[in-house]
Amino acid sequence: MELDKIYQLMDKFEQSSLTSFEYRDQDFEIQMGKKGHGKTTVTPTPVSTVSTPVVAEAEPTPVATSTASNPTSVVTPDPEPEPAPIDPKECVTAPVVGIYYPAHSSEEAPYVKLGDHVSVGQQVGLIQAMQMMRPVVAKQAGTVKAFLVKNGEEVNFGQPLIQLVPDTPDDI
Repeated sequence: MELDKIYQLMDKFEQSSLTSFEYRDQDFEIQMGKKGHGKTTVTPTPVSTVSTPVVAEAEPTPVATSTASNPTSVVTPDPEPEPAPIDPKECVTAPVVGIYYPAHSSEEAPYVKLGDHVSVGQQVGLIQAMQMMRPVVAKQAGTVKAFLVKNGEEVNFGQPLIQLVPDTPDDI
């Protein structure tokens, strides 16, 4: 099957309400499925398969060094420092389960940016849940310190989305 025909098929499938699709002919087979919220996965499979050997990549090994006091010591890399835990009281959290968006559309500017000041009740994002867009509003005032989720990422109820530096300790 020609590549442009595959793209046409994928486009039609993406726009349809189908959740899975399979096509076979004597030379070609393709399977498509939608996971989660309509994201398409495609698995093209030629009917006559040729097995190719898979070469495993070697993992890096620690380098052994020799010193006078300990001839068999092994140098291991320093572990990365763990990020400081995030206090949920300093965060704007997801009011529902769904997909997070920092702006109304990809053409528009996000509701808030890093360093912006937000006030209580200000909309800072959207969550698409059950084919509806629900606003995400700040429950405390503060300055945006960090974004904890990315555009289009699935979020759970109560998950921290945006970390704030509160205006006053009483806001927490």
